[in-house]
Amino acid sequence: MLIQLNKVNKTYLNGEIETQALNDVDLQIDKGDFIVVYGPSGSGKSTLLNVLSGLDVPDSGSITIGQDVISAMNQQALTLFRRRYLGFIFQQYNLLSTLTVRENVELGHAISDDPFDIDALLEQVGIADQADKFPYQLSGGQQQRVSIARALVKKPWILFCDEPTGALDEKSGKDILTLLKHLNRTYQTTIMLITHNPAIALLADKVVKMNSGAIVEIKVNTDQKEVKDISWS
Repeated sequence: MLIQLNKVNKTYLNGEIETQALNDVDLQIDKGDFIVVYGPSGSGKSTLLNVLSGLDVPDSGSITIGQDVISAMNQQALTLFRRRYLGFIFQQYNLLSTLTVRENVELGHAISDDPFDIDALLEQVGIADQADKFPYQLSGGQQQRVSIARALVKKPWILFCDEPTGALDEKSGKDILTLLKHLNRTYQTTIMLITHNPAIALLADKVVKMNSGAIVEIKVNTDQKEVKDISWS
């Protein structure tokens, strides 16, 4: 087992309004799993990703990744843990506009003790021929591939993906999902993908459905679909 959450709670206070974003969440994830978390807006998906990745801290409960209890870490230790072991892909690509594709990926390469070879990885994600271009010269799908390469180059234990296809058209979105599945199979990188689209859940090893801050269903997917076979909405 790579990840274990036990009775994790998180509450946000906005003025006098209290929102229970996570409510007694239990979850176990194995190394190499492709996990899809889905549910409506406000269901707790992004909060789950944030506390699991150390971007936020739970109010109570424990989160263990490998042998490390990250819910007990201070901010300095969490920052170092994220830098060493975790990768992030968001709906917004967050590329540095003044750097080329290669230079953006080098940012991830530089903080790893055992990174992937940049040229080989750019080839894997299908943008080797774009290495010297700047982000403004790329399509949205190409920019997302750069962000994936930047996150993956440091060989993270876990790749967290928050609506990575949300800003893309169907073709580009399916291309990115195909790439993520390929990387999961090739490198056994554990992937947690947050989405509001239930069709994407058909690609997962395990599907986590959330509503009102709670996990309402965990389903092991024994009949995974290929990306080309899912609908797009």
